[in-house]
Amino acid sequence: MTRIFLAFCLAGWMIVAVSGTLQASGKGPEVKIASGIVRGSILHSLPKGGAFLGIPYAAQPVGPLRWRPPQPASHWRGVRETTQWGPACPQRPSGWLPEMLGIRQMPTSEACLFLNVWTPNLHPARKLPVFVWVHGGGNVEGSGEWPPLGPTLARTGVVVVSFNYRLGAFGFFAYPSLDGESREHASGNYGLLDQIAALGWVRRNIAEFGGDPRRVTIGGQSSGSEDVCLLMASPLAAGLFEGAVLESGTCVDSVYPQLAVEEKSGKRLAHDLGVPSGPDALEKLRAIPADRILQTAAADGQVDLEPNMDGWVLREQPAITFARGQQARVPVLLGTNEDEVSIFASPLVSGHAYRPKTLAEYHAWLKGEFGRLAGPVFAAYPARSDAQVPNVFRTMYSDYDFAFSAWLLAKDAALAGKPAFLYRFTYVGLGPFAKLGAFHAEELMFLSRHYWTTWISRPSDAVLSRTLVGYWTRFIKTGNPNGLGLPAWPAYHGAHGLCQQLGTRVGPETVPRVQKFKLFNEFLQSRLAKASN
Repeated sequence: MTRIFLAFCLAGWMIVAVSGTLQASGKGPEVKIASGIVRGSILHSLPKGGAFLGIPYAAQPVGPLRWRPPQPASHWRGVRETTQWGPACPQRPSGWLPEMLGIRQMPTSEACLFLNVWTPNLHPARKLPVFVWVHGGGNVEGSGEWPPLGPTLARTGVVVVSFNYRLGAFGFFAYPSLDGESREHASGNYGLLDQIAALGWVRRNIAEFGGDPRRVTIGGQSSGSEDVCLLMASPLAAGLFEGAVLESGTCVDSVYPQLAVEEKSGKRLAHDLGVPSGPDALEKLRAIPADRILQTAAADGQVDLEPNMDGWVLREQPAITFARGQQARVPVLLGTNEDEVSIFASPLVSGHAYRPKTLAEYHAWLKGEFGRLAGPVFAAYPARSDAQVPNVFRTMYSDYDFAFSAWLLAKDAALAGKPAFLYRFTYVGLGPFAKLGAFHAEELMFLSRHYWTTWISRPSDAVLSRTLVGYWTRFIKTGNPNGLGLPAWPAYHGAHGLCQQLGTRVGPETVPRVQKFKLFNEFLQSRLAKASN
């Protein structure tokens, strides 16, 4: 595929993602924010508002600002055009993009701290609720461009914000010399600090776009959902949002490394880059081109860069924070898809994840993961022949990695006295998607109304899309997804343990297989106990 064709595809998708319709002619709307004046795009679908893309929300983290907490954005004179996406943060080409967006790679740059705003009304009689989206991608890929939720959700009367944050080796590099120059003696959680900075920008500026800075809901999917959970646990994000949406990912089923442990990965990466420890190590590391750092980190499977317990952004294990009811006490809408893990081994996204195919391989996997609990987990998710293993493993792994954590967070939220609306997404597509069941990220198509390139449409898609958009926007506006014309969705309570099925059928049901989650919880508690020793 030629670069010209790729650029054409990207440009075409960008226009659709900005507006969902053609842009109207004429001068775009202007808004004065703390850094200066921005001029956005006029949209037919948002005639009283518009789209503002590529607004810098912090100083760009280049040169001496690489691996530092985000600094305030520079001021500018005159009018800044905000009609095009800012570049994504450095990342390798994603196997998801051809199917999700019809492109192979997004333009990237280390100067990437930009956000985007879609508003239905710049001057409403009453300030509008705000939805801030944290993109997924394993904290190593993705951007505020996708999924294109902004145009769809803004049409319902919500101001929508998406943004980029530092990823991978640029967002989660912990290193002793960085601790030494830090006032807080911490390093590595720069991606989370970027997210907090974006929320701070929203608090200071969103009123100029018609949004209410005191009615902010944050949301995310996959690693973006996990990050939302971490923000709920972080004291640095306290008071910056009033509700949370978590799709297919939380932080309450994980045990995060201590700073000293994560620094081992940082020191290994520095060694791979040929930089020995010493007084000039940081200067040398900051002088290395971003592409070299990106490729070197990807080439070493022992370099594991993730959020860490630094005593500043994250003071204790999030699972403990939630169990004690010390997280941000806000309403939550959260859930998972029935067949989350099916997509990770699918050629649709160039997946090559390991999957046991025989009983012997299944037993070996369980032993390696659960140790002494391998037998009880097998008893809970049994396979009687090699032929049964793939489907049994898919259910077990989807429960273990996703459904259990959503249920646990819903339970913790309910115990803390805040409503939790738990869902299970079950819709199954046609053609190549049929064998994947209700797979990871599928619900985003229905929320954005932007369907994947080989998705086969049918009338029931539009029906489910209206339902999901209705639930999500009602929650953003009121902290409760229930509303006129929508099937009743009960809040989760330990006494009855209901969730909402979202699929061909929409309505409450008992959480499937919830009795089996006690094994995963036992395993989690043993890991937390080990981590505290």
